[in-house]
Amino acid sequence: MNHMISRRRFLGCAGGISLFYASSMISRAMGAERDNSAKNLSENPSLVTEKMGSKTTPLYWSWWGWEPLDHYRRGGGTAGAVDINSASALQWFDRLHSEETVKMMAGLGVNLGITHFFKGFGLKHERVEQERTAQLVKFAHKHGIRVLGYCQSRSLYYETFLAEEPKAAEWIQRDPLGQPITWGSAYYRWAPCVLSTEFRQYMKKAIRVGLEEIGLDGLHFDNDYADACYCSRCQQAFRVWLTENYPNPREFFGLASFEQVRLPPSASSAGRIHDQLIRAWVRFRCESLGDYHRDITSYARSLRSDVILLGNPAYPRSVDAPYKRSVWAPLLGRHLTLMFAENGNFPGMVDGTLMSQIRAYKEGAAVGYRVVSTTWQRGSETGLGLPKKAEQVGLQVCEAAAFGSIPGTNWALRPTGDGDRMQVDRPELREALGRYLKFVRANEKLMTGARPVQEIAILHSFASLAYDAQQAWPLLLGTEEVLIRGGFSWEVVFGDDLSRLDGFSTLVLAGHSNLSKLECETIRAFAKGGGGLVLIGENGKYDEYGRERAKNILDNLSGERIVHVESRFARSAIDASYTVRVPLSKEWKQVAAAIQRAAGDRLSARLMNGDTVAISTYEISGKRLVVHLVNYAAPDTRRGMRLILGRHWDTARTVRMLLPEEPEQTLSIKQGSIDIPPVPLYAVLIVEA
Repeated sequence: MNHMISRRRFLGCAGGISLFYASSMISRAMGAERDNSAKNLSENPSLVTEKMGSKTTPLYWSWWGWEPLDHYRRGGGTAGAVDINSASALQWFDRLHSEETVKMMAGLGVNLGITHFFKGFGLKHERVEQERTAQLVKFAHKHGIRVLGYCQSRSLYYETFLAEEPKAAEWIQRDPLGQPITWGSAYYRWAPCVLSTEFRQYMKKAIRVGLEEIGLDGLHFDNDYADACYCSRCQQAFRVWLTENYPNPREFFGLASFEQVRLPPSASSAGRIHDQLIRAWVRFRCESLGDYHRDITSYARSLRSDVILLGNPAYPRSVDAPYKRSVWAPLLGRHLTLMFAENGNFPGMVDGTLMSQIRAYKEGAAVGYRVVSTTWQRGSETGLGLPKKAEQVGLQVCEAAAFGSIPGTNWALRPTGDGDRMQVDRPELREALGRYLKFVRANEKLMTGARPVQEIAILHSFASLAYDAQQAWPLLLGTEEVLIRGGFSWEVVFGDDLSRLDGFSTLVLAGHSNLSKLECETIRAFAKGGGGLVLIGENGKYDEYGRERAKNILDNLSGERIVHVESRFARSAIDASYTVRVPLSKEWKQVAAAIQRAAGDRLSARLMNGDTVAISTYEISGKRLVVHLVNYAAPDTRRGMRLILGRHWDTARTVRMLLPEEPEQTLSIKQGSIDIPPVPLYAVLIVEA
């Protein structure tokens, strides 16, 4: 396409530094970061074409009871919007496993169910409930639904598990005082260490039982993140890792060797990390969690090549996931087919702030996994709010569809507390779920074979976001909010795979204070090759080790398409915990104008005057532009919106507009723009070149 930089031109710029060479060499220069791009993300095993669960296979999911009854009985009270103390709980549980329920959900459009399998009590203890799962799998397969089995990765109920595995206490994470780390305040749920060979072998045993004996189509690894662990196993592994990654310890740490190094203490918040040992420790933990995923998922694929593998590493939530939970999406996501985004980012407008899962969807697309949203409305009596209105159901389904992820429901089969009744029995919610899933399924060919328009990329680099989180994330998230609400279509590019920049016309850097020399050189090559560059705030001031540069090679970049923006224009006063709120800065339109200036006339489409409506664009063979519009203010509509088309679509004269609620419309293109009628909730525009 004429708005993109050609591969030959791009890779030949800056003295012959190719992007692929630069991105692969970055890791060698980064010491502890060296493994980051050793595997190009395009080698993601989840991208291999599979009969079931491949990246392009249309899937529509439903929660189907993740816990066995013993989980509810042991914990008591209400968990996951399920009240086991209700007199009708058993009636609901029976209906959950019935063929009647399977037929109902298949009729609504669901073809993927996620149900209970291994909660951590032990395979022997849970066998009775697993047999019930096996029967549900038979019903599901009969009606065209695939089933994933819940597989707990972060808690073992020692009261039953030790009866099966008496030495399991040796597998457990330890705090600095040597005490077992537990799942939250549940003292009876011990957290296993991902470096424990015995625990990994047990997980492989569970995987084999699930796939070969229960008949599952895949596994859902829940809570597959890792707190800081201080067991002797982690202590020794860290020293070995340091030795392998830092052959000259005196240069970075002022130490002769790592023989006496101990695991550093952890704090409640990372802040800006200057301590080189702590920086290395964070990277070590993220790589260890990635290796755990590599190990168990490769085993699962050795048993069944078309297995669907879903993880839930509590991401994205708070801003310092690498420090708190050892999570860096590229390191573990590359091994998964799907990843949950479980948080409180329920789509909609809250006090002028747009709540969404868009960031999770963008990161998944960058790595190669697809996202399953299981988001909650906070503040209810149970702490986990469920949809109460049709438009809330629609937003959940349509947001996922618009951004290339897995539409579905985490609420439909949860009990109401009235006999065996479920939330889906509420007529208005059931009708909405069926209507929006039907619309998405009827138009799924618009997504099959389509690829996101690659024009604006925003960088996510490990060193800045892991070691300078409190400074970097508010600026990065604030800038992404400008992209969302400013009507831009955009994508994420991770520093792990800078070769992905090939094809983009504009790169945005926001608050990336820590960058390696070769990362900076790659960015510079992009700009010198004609790419637009937006530099917001402090970028490249420090190297990947946090050492301040005498001269920042990004500072002297200038040109018509290179724009520098003060951080105060983009920085957001974010509230990031379970729910991430990102209010726009008061001067956000200056950031939007800077991005537009850098992009120039190379954008395929931009939505104007629609700051409660998000846009997502895809191309099909360069001949059709598919534009998704999601109205987060539904049922209120935004009037006066206009879609500006790029020069590639100059020959287009009309646009088809598809709506779930209304008949198809034909819109006119006048002088390269389209006046958009009010969008009730979701619209798909199809532009023919």
